[in-house]
Amino acid sequence: MFTGNRINTQSLYSKIATGAKQLGRSVTRVLLCLYFVLKNGNIPAKEKLLIYAGILYVVVPNDLLPRRVFHAIGITDDIFALAFVFKKVKSHITPQMVQEVDKLLDKWFGYDISYVDEQ
Repeated sequence: MFTGNRINTQSLYSKIATGAKQLGRSVTRVLLCLYFVLKNGNIPAKEKLLIYAGILYVVVPNDLLPRRVFHAIGITDDIFALAFVFKKVKSHITPQMVQEVDKLLDKWFGYDISYVDEQ
């Protein structure tokens, strides 16, 4: 995943795509937002490393509380890791990134239909 001083974002994308169905649309949405921030490259190296670590923590099966052993409790450490990283870098997420994420989610999960109250 590392090539020289650069992170191989394609490999990271593949990991997100592979785990998307298991992680669900909401978690995958956060992962993809972080991925697009990382891919954009206009952030400090410290934040890039934080994003990379957060994404890997969620998509790699070995973590502090494995989901297959602890079930519902096993996902809490993943959620906290993602929330921490997302809070640190959310100012870098642009509307264009959100649109791209939504397109991918619709492709992977089907269209997300939102209902609006008509008054």
